[in-house]
Amino acid sequence: MSKSPKFSPGTHANVCLLLEGTFPYVRGGVSSWVKQLIEGMPELTFSIVFLGGKADEYDNPAYDIPPNVVHIENHFLIGSDKEPSTKKKFWKRKADKAALFDRNTQLHNMLSDTENQIGSEVARDFTNLLSNENGICRTDLFHSDEAWESIREKYLEAPPGLDFNHYFWTVRTMHSPLFTLANIAKNPPSADLYHSVSTGYAGYLGAMLKSKTGAPYVISEHGIYTKEREIDLAHVDWIPEEVDPYRVGLDDSMSYLRQTWIRFFQSLGRMSYSSADQIYTLYNGNRERQIADGAPVDKLTIVPNGVDVAKLSQIRRDSDAPIPPVLALIGRIVPIKDIKTFIRGMRIICAQVPHAEGWLVGPEDEDPDYVKECKALVKSFGLENSVKFMGFQKLEQIFPKIGLTVLTSVSEGQPLTTLEGFAAGIPAITTDVGSCSDLLYGNTEEDKSLGQAGAIVPISNPRLFAEAALLLLMDPDKWREARDAAIARVEQYYDAQDMLSHYRAIYTDNITRSIEDQQQFKQAGGF
Repeated sequence: MSKSPKFSPGTHANVCLLLEGTFPYVRGGVSSWVKQLIEGMPELTFSIVFLGGKADEYDNPAYDIPPNVVHIENHFLIGSDKEPSTKKKFWKRKADKAALFDRNTQLHNMLSDTENQIGSEVARDFTNLLSNENGICRTDLFHSDEAWESIREKYLEAPPGLDFNHYFWTVRTMHSPLFTLANIAKNPPSADLYHSVSTGYAGYLGAMLKSKTGAPYVISEHGIYTKEREIDLAHVDWIPEEVDPYRVGLDDSMSYLRQTWIRFFQSLGRMSYSSADQIYTLYNGNRERQIADGAPVDKLTIVPNGVDVAKLSQIRRDSDAPIPPVLALIGRIVPIKDIKTFIRGMRIICAQVPHAEGWLVGPEDEDPDYVKECKALVKSFGLENSVKFMGFQKLEQIFPKIGLTVLTSVSEGQPLTTLEGFAAGIPAITTDVGSCSDLLYGNTEEDKSLGQAGAIVPISNPRLFAEAALLLLMDPDKWREARDAAIARVEQYYDAQDMLSHYRAIYTDNITRSIEDQQQFKQAGGF
C-alpha cells in the first residue's frame, strides 16, 4: 500500500468506494461519475480504496479531492508479487496445506460450473483461504508442492502444444493480486457500506470486505467489466501465443491463454455478484449481460446516469446561431474508443468540407503506443491541420465551439459525454454500442416521441460515420431537430439530481441497517 493525499487509516466513513483504475488518478467517464456522486452528497463521508496497475504509472491525482473524502489508500496490482521478508518459509508452517488446496480445487470446480449460479459461500470460503493466518499465502503460490501440482493438473486440460512455462506464469500473474486484496481485507477500511464501481479485482475486494466485516456491499456497473476485458485481451500483445511449430492450421491453443484470463475475470464477476446485496446498472442491455454473467435477477436495479443539466444549459448557443463544422470525440485515446475509425471518417468529411475539424479531447497517457499510431495515421492522411489532439479540456470551453459530439467506440456503457453534450444543446453521432441507441433514439414510446438526437452507425465503419455526420452538419433544419430532441431527452430522463436521489436513498437505507447488521455479524463470530 502507498500513501495518498488523504491517507488517514482508521478514519471511519459512511461509504467506502472500491475503485479500479479510475478516480482520482485516471480521467474518464466513470471517474467523472464518481466525483459527481461524492460532491452531490456533502452530508456523507467517503473513503476510497484505489486499485491501480504499476505504482509508477500514477503520480498526482487527476481530480481535486472533495472535502468529504476522509481517507484514500492506494494499492497496486502489478509488481505486487514480492514476498514479505518476515514470512516464515512454507515448509516451516504447520497448517495443513493439502486440505486447503483440496478446498481450493473444490471452489474452482464450483466456479467452472457456469450453468448454475454460485452462492456467496464460494467468495466467503476463498476469502478465508487467502486471508486467514494459516491459509494459503503468496509464498504457497510461488513455492509449495501443492500449488505446483494444482497448476500442473489444470495444464493437462489445455490443448496440445501450449508451452507450460507460459501457462505457469499466466496463472501466477493473474492470481498474485488476490493476495494484495486479501491483505486489504485483513485490515479493512472502516465504513458503514462498501460500494464497488465495477466487478473485477475491485468487485472481488468488495466480496472479501463483506465477508470479513459483515457490512452491506453494493455494485454499480457502467461498462460491463468482463466484456471490456474480453475486448482488451483480444488486442494485447503481452500474452504469448506459442504453439507447436510443427502443427499448422487453426488451433484452440492460439487463444487458450486469453480464454484463461477471460474465465478468471468471469469468476471474479460471479463471486462479486453473489456477494453483493444489490447491483445497479445503467440500462436494460447491461442488465441482460449481467444476468448472463451470473448476476441474480432479484438483486438488479436500473439507475441511469445523470448530468448537471442546469449548469450545462447555460452554454447553449442560440437556436439560429451558425453550426460549427467541428466534431469532438471526448474520451481517452485508447483502442476501445476506436480513434482510428474517427480519423478515417474525418478524411472523408474533410474531402467534402475542407474547413471541417475533428477534435480529440481527452488524456493521451494511458496507451502511448496507440496514441503514436493515431498521430501517424493523421499525418499519413495529411490531416494535421484538421484533426487535432487537444488533451484534457474543460467541457464548458469545448461545447460552444463544436457542432457534434461523436463516439466511434467498440464498447460503451451510457456515455456521460454524450449526455453532457445534449445538455449543452449538441447532437451526437455514436456507434451502436451500450445504451447509445436509447440515448439518441429513445427507449420507451414516450421517449421515442421526443425525436432523434443524432445518428447511430455501425462500429468500425468510417464511411457511414462520415455520411451521418455530414447529413447533420450540412442540413441546419435536421441539426436543430436533433438538438431539440437531445435537450428534451436529457432534461426529462437524465438529470443528475434524479441519479443522486436514487443513490442517496440507496446509501441511507444501507447505512441505517449497517450498524445493526455488523453487530449481529460480530455476535455470530464473523469470519
